[in-house]
Amino acid sequence: MGVVSSTPQGGAGVSLTAVGALVAFMHPVFSVATSSGLGVIAGLALGQCLKPPRTRTLANRPALARVVRCVQTLALSASSFWAAKTLGLEPLLLCVVAGALAANRQHVTGEEERERLDSVLRASMPLVNVVFFTLAGCAVHLTSVYKSSVVATLLVGSRLLALYHAARVGCDAIGAPESHKRVAYLAYVTQAGVALGLVRTAAARFPRWGDEFGALMVATIVMNQLVGPPMFRAAIVSVGESGVDPGPTANVKAASEPEALDVPVASEA
Repeated sequence: MGVVSSTPQGGAGVSLTAVGALVAFMHPVFSVATSSGLGVIAGLALGQCLKPPRTRTLANRPALARVVRCVQTLALSASSFWAAKTLGLEPLLLCVVAGALAANRQHVTGEEERERLDSVLRASMPLVNVVFFTLAGCAVHLTSVYKSSVVATLLVGSRLLALYHAARVGCDAIGAPESHKRVAYLAYVTQAGVALGLVRTAAARFPRWGDEFGALMVATIVMNQLVGPPMFRAAIVSVGESGVDPGPTANVKAASEPEALDVPVASEA
C-alpha cells in the first residue's frame, strides 16, 4: 500500500515540476509577445496623435498644435511605459515597437507624420536628456569608480577590441567601403541607461556580490560614456555623414583671387 500511495504523489510532484518548467519557459515568450502587441496598439494611437489638427483653433495656431502634439506624445509614451512595467512586461520593447510603427506607416500623409514625429522628439529631447542624465549621474559613486578603475580600464579596452573586430566582420558581410570599416566600431562605444538599469537589477537580485559587481560595471559604463560620444562624432564626421556642408571654400578662394593676365612685354631693341 505504501508503494501504491507513493506513486501518485511522485507523479504529482513530477507533473508540478513539468508545469513549473513550462511556465518558466513560456513566461518570456508571453512577455515579449504581449509587449509587442501593446506596442502595436500604442503605435496606432501615436499615429493618430501625429495627424493634422481637426479643430479650427489648433489648425489656425501651429505653435499651439505643436505643444498639444508634444504633450499627447509624452503622455502616451509615459502611460505605455507605466502600463508595461506594472504588468511585468517589457516597456522598452513596447516603446520601440510603437515608435517603429508610427514612423513607418505607409499612406498618403505618412511622410508628413514622420516629420511631425521627428519634430515632437526634438522638442521633447531637452527635458528627457535632463531627467535621464540626472538619474545616470545619481548612480555614479566616485569612490567606487576610483577603486575599480584599473579593472574597468581593462574591460573597456577589451570591449573596444571586440567591437572593432565585430564591426569589421559586419561591414565585410554587407560589403561596406573601407572608410566605414575603420570607424564603424566607434559608433557602439557609448553606454548609459539600459546598462545602468541592468546593473541595478543584478545588484538587487544578487546581494552577496551585487555591490562589487555593480561598482565595477558602473565604472566601466562611466568610462564608455565619457569616451563614447566623441568617438561617435569622429566616426560620423570621418564617413561624411555629419550633415555639415563645408561649402565651396576652394571655389570661393579661387574666385576671390584675381586671374593673372598675360600682358605682352615689348622686346628690347
